[in-house]
Amino acid sequence: MKGVIYHGIHDISVEELPAPQPTANDLVLKVMRNGICGSDLHAYNLGGDEIGILKGGALGHEFVGEVAEVGANVQGIHPGDHVFVNPSRAKGSTSQLAMAGGLSQLNLIKDAVLNDNVFLLPSDLSFDRAVVIEPYAVGIHGKNIVHPTPEQSFCIFGAGPVGLASASGLLQQGITQVAVVDIDEQRLAFAKRLGAHVINSAKTDLTAALKDLFGTGTGLMGDERIGVDTYIDCVGLPSFMTDFIAQAKFGAKFVVVALGAEPVTFKPQFLAMNEISLIGSAIYTATDIQEAIANVAQPDNLFPNIVSAHYPLADSEQAFQRANTDKTALKVVIDVND
Repeated sequence: MKGVIYHGIHDISVEELPAPQPTANDLVLKVMRNGICGSDLHAYNLGGDEIGILKGGALGHEFVGEVAEVGANVQGIHPGDHVFVNPSRAKGSTSQLAMAGGLSQLNLIKDAVLNDNVFLLPSDLSFDRAVVIEPYAVGIHGKNIVHPTPEQSFCIFGAGPVGLASASGLLQQGITQVAVVDIDEQRLAFAKRLGAHVINSAKTDLTAALKDLFGTGTGLMGDERIGVDTYIDCVGLPSFMTDFIAQAKFGAKFVVVALGAEPVTFKPQFLAMNEISLIGSAIYTATDIQEAIANVAQPDNLFPNIVSAHYPLADSEQAFQRANTDKTALKVVIDVND
């Protein structure tokens, strides 16, 4: 079989690899589709050590496929089943998340357990739609971590795949007070198609726009503040967090999904005075995955339309270059097997 191996910055290659040798507790997946993630591009551009993509590692973690072989001890999963694999548990350790082998034609899933690291897909759900489940689950976890309810309001920073996933997840559960902030008009247009309010922060005063949409709240000292209940950061700019601390109403929450690399400086006293919260959001749970699958399976859900381009496995390097340079491409997918 063939697979994509990471060798360093701007250095990946499609190589001949040995076929997997499963134990009685494993399964072998015929990977059909794999999306290129921002973490893949981080390794491609800057090096992968700090995010767990090591030289010689098998790339790919946004993947779906068809079960090719099942170990004797695996229950509830059969050859021919269409499945999503949780990449953080595909190899037995979360440290292998970013090297889960989604860009390998055949992929060994260790200690396969239904609804733990392997999830059945509806038989009529195409792989082209299902390939977005992994980033969708990341965005869904970002909103689920604050237990959203219909009366709450949300501001999402970033109209990339994960920000759009958070917005879609909220809208799909009937929450309508959702605003997406970005500076790219094409991405904001997609967010608007999903049903979100949109704000171009390069053209509009963000504070004023949020107050127009969601009203105002107050701080402990009675000062006027923005009326948003929860902010979900899928960009990672320090200014978003510092502005939140300076302007968020009493009790507001800020969910950190983006892996921002720049330090953030603020006075902790303002966290205490207004009882505002900074909350980290790491990957997803089985419940988030099941919600993502259910949402993708809805024919009228537009989120799977984030897929902008497909490339065959042999053209993986061109696919990475496209994902890396074409900012109009929300999600580039590699067709690992036809």
